[in-house]
Amino acid sequence: MSIRDARATDIEALGRIAETAGLFPAEYLADMIRPALEGAADIWLVAEIDGVPAGFAFARPEEMTDRVWNLLALGVAPATQGKGLAGRLVAAIEARLDARMIIVETTQLPEQAAARALYAKAGYEEEGRVRDFYSEGEDKVIFRKVLS
Repeated sequence: MSIRDARATDIEALGRIAETAGLFPAEYLADMIRPALEGAADIWLVAEIDGVPAGFAFARPEEMTDRVWNLLALGVAPATQGKGLAGRLVAAIEARLDARMIIVETTQLPEQAAARALYAKAGYEEEGRVRDFYSEGEDKVIFRKVLS
């Protein structure tokens, strides 16, 4: 397994991963990744297994902050879930960023329990919740990790 910067040729594969992992529709990916491919500060990392994209991580700096980044998306192909790939992507993002702090948002829903456990295992602490943020009964759960 290797981790590298995303390339334009990854868009289709990453879109499939995002959709099958239940993150967002594949057609959203091209617009999301475009700023990074055009030189924006956004970071997109791709995890490959045998040369095939198997996961990705996407982080963006928070505006008007001192080196705070938001880990906005973390996706792993269903066939490779449970093998430590997501944790390695989180560690790679942390190592790559010049960040004082990283935040990540998820929900309290049972289907996000594995994500919450992953972040807790990686040293992220629950910082807060916004009740009914995404929809009635679906809270935003905010985690943070201070790096420096």
